[in-house]
Amino acid sequence: MQVMLDDIRPTRRLEQPRLRKRKRGVSVRTAAIVAILFAAALVLISGRDPVSGPPETQIVTAPPPEWVDIAHPLALFDLPAPQFAHLPQSYAARRNRLGGRQDSLTFGQLDGGDAFFRLTLYRVGREAAPDVPLFVDLVRLGASIDLAVTRSTNPANLPTRFGPFETADIDLAAGAAAPVPCLGFRGAGLGGSFRLSGFACGSKALPMSRPPLACLIDRLELDGGDDPALVRYFAQSEMNRDGACAGTALAPDPVKASWIDQDDAPPPLRLRKMR
Repeated sequence: MQVMLDDIRPTRRLEQPRLRKRKRGVSVRTAAIVAILFAAALVLISGRDPVSGPPETQIVTAPPPEWVDIAHPLALFDLPAPQFAHLPQSYAARRNRLGGRQDSLTFGQLDGGDAFFRLTLYRVGREAAPDVPLFVDLVRLGASIDLAVTRSTNPANLPTRFGPFETADIDLAAGAAAPVPCLGFRGAGLGGSFRLSGFACGSKALPMSRPPLACLIDRLELDGGDDPALVRYFAQSEMNRDGACAGTALAPDPVKASWIDQDDAPPPLRLRKMR
C-alpha cells in the first residue's frame, strides 16, 4: 500500500503562540493628565483663571493731596509791624482735606543783612497733628520754605499774650549761604488745636532777642473768619498783653541792642466783638 504523505503527518497541528496586539491610542488616565497639564500651562502663560474668565479692568486713581494751596486767600490774620514796612511781605494759606488750615506771614528774606520774620498759624481740623519736639517742628517748618536749621539750643519759655511760647536760639541757613542767628519759636492755644510757630531773625550785626519777639507776637490780630472759638480766644488774649511793650520802647533789652525802631508806638489795646 502506498503510504501517503498525509498519513504520516501528525494529525494535531502545533499551534504557534499568538502575539498580543498592542492597542493603539492613549489611555483615559494619560489623556486626563495631559489635559490638566495643558490647562495649567495656559493659566501660567495667560495669567487668567480659566474658570472665572478674564479679570475685570480696574481703574486706580491717586488719592487727593493732603494739603492744597489756596490761590487767593483772604487774610485771616494781620501783623501790623512798622519796623517791617520796608521789607517785602507775603501772605499764603493752604487747607487740609480734613478741615485744617495754615496761614503764613513772611516779612523780608533770610540774607543776614536785614530782618526776617516768618509766622505760621495752624488751625487744626480733623487730621492727625501729633505733638513733636520743638527742634523737629522747626526743621519741618524750615524745610517747607527751603531753609535749614543747622544749630539749636535747648528751648526756654517766653511769656506772650497767647501764653508761654517755647523759644530756642538757632542758626538758619538758605542753601549754601552762611547761617544766620535767629530765634525759633512756637506756642499753642485752644487745647493745642491752634498753633503758632516760626522764625525771627535780625541781622548779623543786631540779632533778634526775646523781648522784641514777644512784642511782635503781641501785635498779632485776627481779622476775619467764622470760627467762634478762635474769635473768643483772641478777644481773651487782649487782656494779657505784656507790659514790657508799653511806652516808647517796644522791646527794652538790657543785654542786646534791639533792632526794632525805638520811636515806634506800642500797639493799641483793641477789644473785638464776639461773633
